Amino acid sequence: MSCQLTALSHFHDLVAVKRFLFPELKDPTPEPTTDDDWGTADWGWKVEDEETTENDVMADLRQTWFQETIISLSPTNDLVAIANQDRIVFLTQKWDPTEKGEIQTKYCPVWQGSLRQEESREQITAVMCVPLASQKRSTQGGPDWTCILVGFSTGYVRFYTENGTLLMSQLLHEEPVIKLKCRTYEASRYLGMAEQHEELIILYKKALVTIDGFSFVQSLRACRNQVARAAASGGESSLQPPPLAYKKWGLQDQEGIFDQVSCGVTTPNPFDQMKTASILGGFKATIKPTPPAAAQYVTAGIGPYVGFFYAVEGSSQPLLSEVAYAVANKLRTAFMSAASGWLGFGGKPKVDHRDKRKPKVEPAAPLPLRFGLPDKRRQGESIVLSPSCNYAATTDSFGRVFLIDVESGTAVRMWKGYRDAQLGWIQVKDDGENKYEESVRTAQFLVIYAPRRGILEVWTAVNGPRVAAFNVSKWARLISPGYGMMGLNNVTIKSVKNKAFQVILVDPKGTVKTLEVPFHLALSDKNSKRARDLHLLKKLKTLLKEHTHNSDGLEKEVSEILLDMRVANIVRQALEKALNTRYLSPAVMLRLVKAVSLRLHDIAEADMDVEGRHLFQFCQGQESLLQTYISLNSLSTQEATHSENLSEHLTSLLLVNQSEIEHLLSQVEQFHSCVQESAGGHVSFDLNSCLNVVPYLHCFHLDHHSRESHIGKHGGLTLGKHMSEERKISLGRLVFGACLDRRVLPADLSVVLQSSGLGPDQLMDLLTHYWLSEDDRNPQSIEPLYYLMKAITCMTETSDVIVDPNTVSPWWQKLRDSCSRSERACAAILLAVVGRSVSLELLRNQTTAKDPDADTASTPPDENMDTSDWESITVDIEQWTNLIKQLEDVLAISTILKITPSSDNVGPVHSEAGVNGLGVSVAKFLEGGKGYVPEVVARYVCRTGLSSHVFNSPHKTPEEESSMETEEVEKGENSGVSDRLRSQFTELQSHFPYSLENDVLMANCAWEYAAQWNRDPESMMCLENSLHFMKLVQNAVLRQGVCSMFWHMFIAKRMMAAAYLMEKVGKPPKERLCRKEVGISDTLMVDFLRLTCDFLEILQDANCDANVVPVFNIEPLWQQVHGPASLVELSVEQRATNYGLVRHHYHLSLLMYFILHFNIKSVKVLSLFDSKGKNAFFNDLHAHPLLPNQNVDSSLSLARRQFLSRVLTQSVRDNDTLDTKWSSLVLELAKDFGLDIDYFKQHLVCELYSEGKDKMAEEVLSTVNDHELMGSQLLLVAGQRVAHYIYTCDPPGGLEKVASLSPTVSTWLKSMESVELRCPNVPLHNTAVLMGHVVNQLPEGYSEYNLAVSLVELVQSLL
Repeated sequence: MSCQLTALSHFHDLVAVKRFLFPELKDPTPEPTTDDDWGTADWGWKVEDEETTENDVMADLRQTWFQETIISLSPTNDLVAIANQDRIVFLTQKWDPTEKGEIQTKYCPVWQGSLRQEESREQITAVMCVPLASQKRSTQGGPDWTCILVGFSTGYVRFYTENGTLLMSQLLHEEPVIKLKCRTYEASRYLGMAEQHEELIILYKKALVTIDGFSFVQSLRACRNQVARAAASGGESSLQPPPLAYKKWGLQDQEGIFDQVSCGVTTPNPFDQMKTASILGGFKATIKPTPPAAAQYVTAGIGPYVGFFYAVEGSSQPLLSEVAYAVANKLRTAFMSAASGWLGFGGKPKVDHRDKRKPKVEPAAPLPLRFGLPDKRRQGESIVLSPSCNYAATTDSFGRVFLIDVESGTAVRMWKGYRDAQLGWIQVKDDGENKYEESVRTAQFLVIYAPRRGILEVWTAVNGPRVAAFNVSKWARLISPGYGMMGLNNVTIKSVKNKAFQVILVDPKGTVKTLEVPFHLALSDKNSKRARDLHLLKKLKTLLKEHTHNSDGLEKEVSEILLDMRVANIVRQALEKALNTRYLSPAVMLRLVKAVSLRLHDIAEADMDVEGRHLFQFCQGQESLLQTYISLNSLSTQEATHSENLSEHLTSLLLVNQSEIEHLLSQVEQFHSCVQESAGGHVSFDLNSCLNVVPYLHCFHLDHHSRESHIGKHGGLTLGKHMSEERKISLGRLVFGACLDRRVLPADLSVVLQSSGLGPDQLMDLLTHYWLSEDDRNPQSIEPLYYLMKAITCMTETSDVIVDPNTVSPWWQKLRDSCSRSERACAAILLAVVGRSVSLELLRNQTTAKDPDADTASTPPDENMDTSDWESITVDIEQWTNLIKQLEDVLAISTILKITPSSDNVGPVHSEAGVNGLGVSVAKFLEGGKGYVPEVVARYVCRTGLSSHVFNSPHKTPEEESSMETEEVEKGENSGVSDRLRSQFTELQSHFPYSLENDVLMANCAWEYAAQWNRDPESMMCLENSLHFMKLVQNAVLRQGVCSMFWHMFIAKRMMAAAYLMEKVGKPPKERLCRKEVGISDTLMVDFLRLTCDFLEILQDANCDANVVPVFNIEPLWQQVHGPASLVELSVEQRATNYGLVRHHYHLSLLMYFILHFNIKSVKVLSLFDSKGKNAFFNDLHAHPLLPNQNVDSSLSLARRQFLSRVLTQSVRDNDTLDTKWSSLVLELAKDFGLDIDYFKQHLVCELYSEGKDKMAEEVLSTVNDHELMGSQLLLVAGQRVAHYIYTCDPPGGLEKVASLSPTVSTWLKSMESVELRCPNVPLHNTAVLMGHVVNQLPEGYSEYNLAVSLVELVQSLL
């Protein structure tokens, strides 16, 4: 790739710009004349002295007018300013919808006019466009606006916006402005390099003014904002922007200066410091310990030709200018600056200056010349600094171009024959392999435009040759700004495009062209080849990106680029890029790879380097893969065939008896039926979908360091280690899918696999992975699987397959490991059976080869054939048989895991995810420990929400069995799923008689439900199911151990938090507190405490029962398991619980349950226990702390009695049914507390009669011992009923009958009138029965006996 001169933009109408800037240039076309005026017409005869006329000057000016203008192009390519004399034109880029070429933007004029503001003939001498960065975070990288700086012959420097609005004007020196230059921020490219800071440099004839970039940008922004406000409001404002900080230097010891460059602040090395001090100060000069930093300025002029000036930092204080504001449309008042200058602004370039006085100009600080390049006759015309600030290029009056080393101050190179040359610099970064490193290589190129020769040349700086030359117009302009966007820093510069170009060539026709130089032109020899190939690679990437479909022309171009490259590793990158293009067909890719491989094949192997040999291996490998891909897609397909008598066919094929095959097929069919019933059908794949060639090639890896004896034909091709699961399955489907579906013959596929270049271990791994990727493998695929496995095995070394009988074959062991790790049990057992048969076949063939006379397998095996002879031959056969039996057990569990119970067989905790996460395999069984099998079944039960009736438990009570039968009859059609579950559990228990023993399974189910509740405390049904399964554990030792672990893991912490919370608030806590402290809502706290009471009852029962410690065995087939201890093993190791402590916690849980259920307030639950009782709470259940007895303080007994009485009262009020649950609990608790049971019975009887529940009261009344007190209390209740009936219901003749009573009885009845009953409207017959009980309870001679008799007579008379 070479240099390119490409068009960047166009001018819309450059002729109009020319007419405005040069109005004296009229159209040279003569006006038409007639025959009548021939006498008066000018014949054009001239005398010899008048040959050089004004018309000739105009003719030359028409050609060179563009070079006579002063032009500046913004480095962001958004604005152009062209000036001549006092006129100027501003042009900005605009999109032209009518343009149909590649460039659709043009420079269009936005403002034009004269900028003269003095009465004298003021002319423009310098113009510069400076883009300012945006301060908004949402910027897209472009400038906010562009400021146009204009220097005048009067010394003024004025600043304008894009629409010609004057922002400010400043007079810093009373000489014409020669040059305006700018330096913008540049970050350091490497450690130790200083950052380049912003500054504005104004050059006069004998002075140099530098303005700090930060203050300059802030002042411009402030002035622009103020002008905008003034224009919007129509008034004037006197706000002042930040002062403009600048330095003014008087350049001495040089006769004339025509151009300058600022090299920034530099610090000399110690040697240069001592040399400079010796030259300036002589022998006795003093040397400062720290080298002084100085700003370096290099000038081009005369006497000397090039001058070097150093302004030491701190030697001159910066000057501050004062800014005066006014409104753009009403700029009539001028503000005088007392310090250094005058500033003005406005919307029009011409304003009234009658009252304006010339501002005071500050004197310049002298800056002596340090040294220079003396040449009396040579005059420097221009100087351009390189982007890295280490070189500067100058032009002179003799047509020479000098390259100056800025640091050493010497001329290092000179070019002749470039009169009136224009210079520019281009810096290019290396975009090769090191583009991601922090330090990137750069190259600098010097661009020289020779207008007299009409040539544009590009030279490598310092010592390099000319790398490019272009024939261009002789009247063009070369523009190299050398600066970027102002207002950036080390953070914002990363998010913007600082420069749109480095060098621009503008021809008089209005075309703007930019120069692109590749980095490799700065290199030589081998590096140049690499850089050249890198650019060819870039060209290839662009070419492939631009196209979207394959074509002959594209293939030809790509092939030419590949064959044109010389560096091997870059050729490989290009080839990989082509192979990653999805729209290229496999045939095209194959031809491209063959073309590169053919070129490498012609090179002798001795002449190849390591990269070349690797490329040759890569091409051979890719060629083999592409050929395999094409062959796989071109295999002839047929309709899938099926064997009618599959069992007999497989018996003869797999060398096993028919009973084993039939058993295997029945297990597979049962598994598939369960999957179909649960999922509603098979998961089908699109057999016509094919893996694209690009991801197909990505599936493989080329290992250059592999030995050829262990790799394929071309060596090193392996499956990718980091290939995704889906990609590997897709590759397996591409290679083996059609054959396993019986649509391609195994023999045809074997031919393709043998020529694929893949090793047999890679093919076997791919076949195994694809076969084990699906669980619904059809037994019809066993035959092609057998032939494929046999063909791949025959491709490998015999020593890896057939080994000593007492040694394990690594080939078959790898296959067994894959089957053992697979969670697809159905596919794994079929693969294991086929693997064992192939191993037997190869072993038989070896035996036949050693003894040709032997005829061990002349007839196929029958049902009576004993395969033990074969199994005892090698260790491999024994391990195959053992693995198949283990896979049968795993398949039994997998079958039950595939069953999805109906909604009638599950509880509300049933999850839609079901058992998707319960994957089982032989490896997991062996590594999961002895309790892995019941844990998996328990997780299945928990996740599906199954209840205990699906298990064939031998310990169900008759009530449970009858309820099960009733439920099944009610379910009707759904009982089939339940029957399938029971039958499958029965079969599963036949496989695992020890692991799935009833107590073991029930304990694991209880634990899994408890763990599920712990994860989701809101699902109380899980906790309830857990306790239900816990009750079914028959062994008391196991049940006690599980309950002990259950308490410490799940219950204790929550119960303790609830107890302390209720103690703190003294009432049932609210929602927020419950969730914060306990993690359960206030409504579910009641259920939690109820189930806690049930749990503690289960634990108490287990503590009372006496059983032997159970022994847990494991099946002989799984004796090699290892892993963590099982749940039942941990449970029997738990220490025996303390019954008294469990009972103590049971009391607490009951009290808390009472409070929350009946919403009893003003009770602190822990206050109902003494200090010993409080300290004993929430200790380990096997501990033996001091427990409280019945001898407690009377106040505590009174508090307990009052609380339990409130519970009884509330239970009677809330209980509409005749439920004695609450009274039984209260009496049980009162008995444990040592309280008077008879007292609570009496209280309960009175509460029941008060509620009108006479039948329940009569039941309790028979158990009361204190008849006298009971009679007295019931007499009050009866009196209240009679008084209510007489005085409220007002029965006929009731008052007359009361009047006939004795005064004592009538007065007592009237006193009962004020007492209200909770249920006063009771039938009078019930009251008569109650009075009979009262008389029976009171003994004769008792003080209230006569009163009771009188009431009985009264009630009888009222009936």
